Amino acid sequence: MSDTPSNIAKAVGVEAMKASPPVAVAAKQDGGFFTLSPITTLTCIYLVLQIAYLAWKWHNEREDRKAKLNACEVPK
Repeated sequence: MSDTPSNIAKAVGVEAMKASPPVAVAAKQDGGFFTLSPITTLTCIYLVLQIAYLAWKWHNEREDRKAKLNACEVPK
C-alpha cells in the first residue's frame, strides 16, 4: 500500500467506521462523553488503543517500504 492521498483517506475512513459504535455508546451516556461511568471509560480506552494500533501499523508499513526500497537500490 502506498502513501497516496486516496489510500490514506480510505484507511482513515475505515478506521472512523470502526470507531463509530464506541463513540455512539459514549455519546449516549446521560452525562455526555466526559462522565466517569465504566462504559464511557472503557470506550475511551478502546478508542485510544485503536488509534495507537493504527499509528503503529502505519509506522511499520512505512519502515517496510523503506527497507524494500533500500534493498532494491543499485549501488553506484
